[in-house]
Amino acid sequence: MNTADKQTHVGREKTVPTFPTSRPSLGAEEFEALQAVFESRWLGTGALTKQFQDEIATLLGVRHVVAVNSGTAAMHIALEALGIGGGDEVIVPSFTFVSTIQAIVVTGARPVFCDIELDSGQIDVTDAISRITPRTRAILPVQYGGSTADMDRLLQVAREHSLRLVEDAAHAFGSTYRGHKIGSLSDITCFSFDPIKNITCGTGGAVTTNDDGLAYKLTLLSNVGLPVDSWTRLTQPDGQKFDVAGHGYRYRMVDLNAAIGLQQLRKADQFRRRKVEIARRYDEAFRDLPGIKLLRRDWNETFPFHYAIRVLDGRQAGLASHLRASGIGTTVHFTPNHFHTAFAAYATKLPATEQLFNEILTLPLYVDLSDEDAEFVIGQVCSFFRESG
Repeated sequence: MNTADKQTHVGREKTVPTFPTSRPSLGAEEFEALQAVFESRWLGTGALTKQFQDEIATLLGVRHVVAVNSGTAAMHIALEALGIGGGDEVIVPSFTFVSTIQAIVVTGARPVFCDIELDSGQIDVTDAISRITPRTRAILPVQYGGSTADMDRLLQVAREHSLRLVEDAAHAFGSTYRGHKIGSLSDITCFSFDPIKNITCGTGGAVTTNDDGLAYKLTLLSNVGLPVDSWTRLTQPDGQKFDVAGHGYRYRMVDLNAAIGLQQLRKADQFRRRKVEIARRYDEAFRDLPGIKLLRRDWNETFPFHYAIRVLDGRQAGLASHLRASGIGTTVHFTPNHFHTAFAAYATKLPATEQLFNEILTLPLYVDLSDEDAEFVIGQVCSFFRESG
């Protein structure tokens, strides 16, 4: 057990290992990159942010990347750049983090909740089609857990119905769909680089697109309506004489966060290999365990954000309690948004979503989880089902 993973639990006789469901992997490289930014005295948006955008564009094979301060900001400006607003509808799974829905609501559009596939957590494309109306402007699939939805079918539906496709790929940076990098397929793709995502910037996000016009709008929306950032203005003749070209927000990423992200990009392949290795270990241990059903995932194309299992026969809460007693953290990803008070006006019956909510449980999965730690988690999951019959 890792000493750093131990904490004292009140009422227990000794310290026990505590394993959260997720944890960023940071090293000397990130600290040194931050120190260089501090020493430069340029903490805002500058050369490092541009470098971060350029490296992502090259990695994903996409024309444009706009780095922002959060995944939520990314989704907000993605929808605004497409002109989505009051009176419009956006079809979206309810089974996602609240940020996805808030980004729709803040534009004035209406989220239309659709169901998911019970065996994968991905958008149910057939159900999404059934919810298209003359007011529908976009479909917003959520790439759950780092795996991917049926993008071929979604792209076809978008073409046939003249809809825009906006991906919430907060979980899926580094994943692929049939060999194509996530970020290169849809009209716009939105990523998150918050502390627990596949790579982190501390906080941050990005929007990708191959559309030059959309890229310009995204730049304005992320930068208070200015077409260039303050570093660029500073380094150009007469750069301080600027023109506000449109509506926008103060959503830009800054060099402090980009410095972290650049170091994380260099480790992304290593991070993915390790997380997939642990996920495969879990799969092997749980595949034939009565009381558990695995989600459908392709580890050859997935950079896993988390590792979730379906706990059957009403045992979800019992397993979570058992694991907590052993210092193992669990999470339910996610409470469906149509259950939240703020979104009650959009509520509808979603059978697969509601069933998965009552079964899903996320187990620890992060780069620095050792083989010994993973075996401890496996052992505790298996012991619960042995002891409870």
